[in-house]
Amino acid sequence: MDARYQVQYDFQEWHDVDVEYAKKAGLEEGLLVGKKVGLEQGLSEGKLEMAKRQYEMKYHQDGEWLKECSQEQLDIFIQFILTDIGYKELKEKVINGKEK
Repeated sequence: MDARYQVQYDFQEWHDVDVEYAKKAGLEEGLLVGKKVGLEQGLSEGKLEMAKRQYEMKYHQDGEWLKECSQEQLDIFIQFILTDIGYKELKEKVINGKEK
């Protein structure tokens, strides 16, 4: 075999191995990212469902409006739900993003 062809063959073999390694590494990283995103989404949905349930149990009002809240607004909701506050005032504080 000519030396030129041997170098080309060796390069192609190395390249194929490198591509396969990169694919496997990318797949593993993608799976990890997917699991993390799924976990975060699950926690977020659980937090929302718990907030909605607490609101409805405490005030006997529909809590569907909480689905429109950001995570920051849900954190504010959690601060106030266990305090002595009326449902209208609570909703106003959450929607306006007021922590005090």
